[in-house]
Amino acid sequence: MRYAFCGLLVLLSAALVWQALQLSGPASVYPLVVTSGALLFSLSYMVMRVVGGFDDGTSPFTVPRQAIARVAGFVAIWLAYVVLLPTGGFILTTWLGLLVSLAIVRGQLGLVDALATALFVALLAVLMKTVLYVPVPQGWLDESLETLLYRLR
Repeated sequence: MRYAFCGLLVLLSAALVWQALQLSGPASVYPLVVTSGALLFSLSYMVMRVVGGFDDGTSPFTVPRQAIARVAGFVAIWLAYVVLLPTGGFILTTWLGLLVSLAIVRGQLGLVDALATALFVALLAVLMKTVLYVPVPQGWLDESLETLLYRLR
């Protein structure tokens, strides 16, 4: 049954690549890259499972309580991200999501972390707007960046 799910994942990824190939122009770059990556990773996962097999379930597996709390917090952050994205805009919401996720994973934050994630999100927003032409939810920071980019052209 596990092999069937791997095969299903590969077929779904291949169907998405096929759909992305039907798009034209610069707007097709992002969907094609993402779906091709999903196909590549699902194929490699399936090959690893076929060659290496699946865990038979006899080895003991326990998850520490602290890890469960961190994973639950991480999931909660990204669920809140999806809810807040339309109102907060891409830049602010993504920055906060990454920053709080980093705090959960590392346990602490510094000024360098806040500045590095802000720079990363700003560069990602410019890439999404000017190269990949991916529409993102607009907040006041997104609108300010867009105004600045159009003035620089």
